[in-house]
Amino acid sequence: MDLSHLNPSQRTAVECIDGPLLVLAGAGSGKTRVITHRIQNLIGLGVPPDRIVGVTFTNKAAGEMRERLAGMVGHQTASEVLLATFHSLGARLLRLDPEGFGLPSSRFSILDQGDVLGIIRSLMREYGHHGAGEDRRFDIPAIAQRIGLWKNAFVPFELEAAERQIIDEYDAVAASIYCAYEDRLRTLGAVDFDDLVCLVARTLNEKPEVKERWQNTFDYLMVDEYQDTNDAQLEFLRQLSRPPHNLCVVGDDDQAIYGWRGAKVENILRFDEMFEGTTVVKLEENYRCRTPILHCANVVVAHNTTRHDKTLIATRGGSDPVKMVVAADGPQESQWVGKKIRSLVVDDGVSPNDIAVLYRSALQAKSIEEELQQHGIQYRVLGGQSVYDKKEVKDALAYLKTILTPRDELAVRRALETPPRGIGRVSMGKLSNYARENKVSMLEAVHRAERVEGIGSRARESLDRFSRMIRSAQIRAREHGDAAAALEYVLDTVNFTDHVKKEIGNDEAAAHRLKGVDWLKGSIARYEQRMRQQEKRPRWSEYFGMVTLDNSNSDDKDKDKDKDKEAEAKRKGQVSLATLHSCKGLEWDYVFIIGIEEGVLPHRRVSAPRASDAIAGDIEEERRLFYVGITRARETLWLCRSNHRVERGKTVPREPSRFIEELPEDGIELYDIDSEEELTSDAIGDMAAAFLSQIKPPEDG
Repeated sequence: MDLSHLNPSQRTAVECIDGPLLVLAGAGSGKTRVITHRIQNLIGLGVPPDRIVGVTFTNKAAGEMRERLAGMVGHQTASEVLLATFHSLGARLLRLDPEGFGLPSSRFSILDQGDVLGIIRSLMREYGHHGAGEDRRFDIPAIAQRIGLWKNAFVPFELEAAERQIIDEYDAVAASIYCAYEDRLRTLGAVDFDDLVCLVARTLNEKPEVKERWQNTFDYLMVDEYQDTNDAQLEFLRQLSRPPHNLCVVGDDDQAIYGWRGAKVENILRFDEMFEGTTVVKLEENYRCRTPILHCANVVVAHNTTRHDKTLIATRGGSDPVKMVVAADGPQESQWVGKKIRSLVVDDGVSPNDIAVLYRSALQAKSIEEELQQHGIQYRVLGGQSVYDKKEVKDALAYLKTILTPRDELAVRRALETPPRGIGRVSMGKLSNYARENKVSMLEAVHRAERVEGIGSRARESLDRFSRMIRSAQIRAREHGDAAAALEYVLDTVNFTDHVKKEIGNDEAAAHRLKGVDWLKGSIARYEQRMRQQEKRPRWSEYFGMVTLDNSNSDDKDKDKDKDKEAEAKRKGQVSLATLHSCKGLEWDYVFIIGIEEGVLPHRRVSAPRASDAIAGDIEEERRLFYVGITRARETLWLCRSNHRVERGKTVPREPSRFIEELPEDGIELYDIDSEEELTSDAIGDMAAAFLSQIKPPEDG
């Protein structure tokens, strides 16, 4: 195997085969190259490819890794390597061994976020918490987040509320329904997204025979973006990896920016303590940023105390210094950024797809969008809604599940309610009670509606029509093998298009939204066609599982979407607007970071957390976020802030971010926003003194 094109550190990581390995891969240091070459090396040494597991955080990253690997070892061999996300790997284990993991069968349901929120809303209503109805005192997703964080930290749901660490009323509400929530999952024969990791990790720890079986299935584990793992993901790896722990993790503690969703930077900081005999390799050569940009990044992040000691080394040499831009107010900042981008594109011939504007909060994008629109500059905002997140698509999917997996109670309930057909909460409760008492599915209770006491004549008629419609659709799907046509029949029968138009109130907007439903029908037809070509029967529980996996983890899913959007932006020639969280993994020649002020970056929740914030974050994570933003720039970087902004109709002064004070004095150039000219060295010295006097307290203070 030719490793001559790798630098010494990369080569060391690739050739380190046995035992635990920690690869500290700084920004732009070629970590994906190391992972794929290491897999190639293992295969070359005779390790069967199906004994190798590569774990990533997004489906897109896994796909890109497989593509690159296919070019190195061939498509057939690459297809045998198990490249997956934590959650898809967990789902695979559960599907292959449901009994071992305590599930009723391989046909269990994986609930998406909408299903989870629906259950929690229902339980809050049952337990008398305000916020489940019109008076939404509690934020339902914040309650769900707490339950998810407890599950990932292995906090037992059987604990009484009094035994938990209750900090605020959100904790109290979540604790009061946690056990009931887990009971509801068991009743439904379902798992939520967190269970795909937590249930697997817990079972492997508690059942030695199951752990031995799965440990003997794989020989080598590799994990990308290891700094983003949480407690449950760490335990998953610990239980799946047997001595001598051939576990290779690749990551960068300086890019650990997801603590607010439960990621533990300690996992990468203490890896060598957790796995005895760990080899540590540092990838410090940066192939992305010019020297002044990298110098700023190194100096700023060095202020963090909890990190591995490392310094990135630029391989591309120097160029223009980093520009520090101070605007009088928010509008001037946005106007200047817009004009500067126009100048780059129109006067200097820079491609829009080489330019990005980064910010801490998505709300900051609006003013930049308006400026780019005025200048006629095309742009793309990273982030947005997945097709599976759209209500009308989830409604259509509920009908499909009702037809094909009739034991899915949540799907049946959603289908019954869309469009409204006069079946109220009381009737729904009667059906649910009948199903539970007679040990039948919710759909079977609908079919037997005439036997259910307490249901009014109008609701009974609606249930009868629904029953006949679903039975007819099931004949189309099962006997004729055409689920796409069955769904089409049902949607036509309920006048789904008219329902969406009425719900949205705008025919043009409704037509746009219905494109997602058309896409879903096409997806179903394509899946059925693939199964026919393989001479297999469709396995709908797996299809719905894939849909849910694509849609459940919004944070990782957004990474995939952002990379897709960035690729599209490059094809169309569009400036990228992105939050600092969504820009991770991307890079541009010209980067503007705006709003570098106290209360924005670092975010105000660090010093003044709200009750609905399950994790407030910390100052070191905010500094790492700034570091991530800086290291997205290849050629030129502008750091922007304002002296004043309008808040709630009042102009208020803004303090420069503490991170500005941490920047190096060399390699930074103050920029005169009014003259649009870089200043002379004498002027720079005067302005620097005035600037520093604004942000440094007096010595006697």
